[in-house]
Amino acid sequence: MRLRRLEPVLRRALRGPCRLPRGAKLLVAVSGGADSTALLVALASLAREFGLELHAAHLHHGLRGRDADADLLHVRELCERLQQLPLTAARWDCAARMRNRGLTGEAGLRTLRREFLMGAFRACGAAAIATAHTADDQLETLLLRLARGTGLTGAAGMRARHGAWLKPLLHATRADVERDLTQHRIAWREDASNASAAYARNRVRHAVVPALLDAVGVPAARPGENPAARRAGLARRASALASELAAVERTLARAAARALDRLLVGASGPALDLKALAKLAPPVRTLVLRRAWRLLGPTGGSAPGLTSRHLAPLLRAVSDRRSRFEVPLPNGCRGVAEHNQLRFMRPGDSAGRTGSAARRAGPPDARLSDRRVRARNCPTSRPSGPLNTDGRHSTTARR
Repeated sequence: MRLRRLEPVLRRALRGPCRLPRGAKLLVAVSGGADSTALLVALASLAREFGLELHAAHLHHGLRGRDADADLLHVRELCERLQQLPLTAARWDCAARMRNRGLTGEAGLRTLRREFLMGAFRACGAAAIATAHTADDQLETLLLRLARGTGLTGAAGMRARHGAWLKPLLHATRADVERDLTQHRIAWREDASNASAAYARNRVRHAVVPALLDAVGVPAARPGENPAARRAGLARRASALASELAAVERTLARAAARALDRLLVGASGPALDLKALAKLAPPVRTLVLRRAWRLLGPTGGSAPGLTSRHLAPLLRAVSDRRSRFEVPLPNGCRGVAEHNQLRFMRPGDSAGRTGSAARRAGPPDARLSDRRVRARNCPTSRPSGPLNTDGRHSTTARR
């Protein structure tokens, strides 16, 4: 089965950002929905060309009764038809697991699905996990982030690759997926929850996107026409824009990494030179502050990232050339400026005395040198929000 619309998209991804070494094992997350069904079928056609060994994974959540049983059966039968592809499948009582761990709603389910996929990833010795995000998902993600507030990193949307997670279909549309599957009479499963207005992503898909298309004069779908075809052009443009913005963000992130190395000062713990920081272009200045918080903040990279609520007063103070200021930061920390140096301090710390582990690590020069090495070696980009359990930065929808 050759999916002619999807295979060129996959080839470009596998030769580019989703490239894997020949002989690598790729775990494919398959819910049974159209997108993940098409992804598995198309990858099976290209596996020999790219020297990939495929392994599928499916989690039965124990929540949708016979519908979920049918999803699992569909995935099993699909793997059998595709040259007996190996499948890791599990049936979890997700409701009980969430109660026991204090998890709730879609966020709780995402946590469990992610744990399942990471467990399957480690158990089968895979090099990466592929999920079936499409350009339609990218469009919805961008609209949600714009509505909720985002900067350049968030506006760059979902990345084709982040760590072990691959999204090789980001430049294919849902219309492409459904046309290929229909042409080859390949069935897929529909999750009734995808139509529920209880989830923000569904409201964007079923209300916001059609209203936007109406506003710009895109003709309505005719009776019997696939509604996904109407939004395909907008989805493609959104995906292309996200890729361009991601390239810009990577370039600026590299500039920020180099700038941070030059800005590090301070004998009583790592600090930023405010005068030099103020001379940077505003986008680079923002990325330097985000990066410095991750590298130099008292709670390290595990702390919540800086949001606009934290960044706005920091940036105002820097641009106004204030020599002294204090800004509240996550986890009760503070950004404190004195003597033209900015430090990130823990609750209870006073100026000139930080509570970070780095302060106790050794002599000042060694500490500063270590932080500079970390700044140079740190990855140049980070995800803009919490990942879904299948690797998405979104809310619902089985793919």
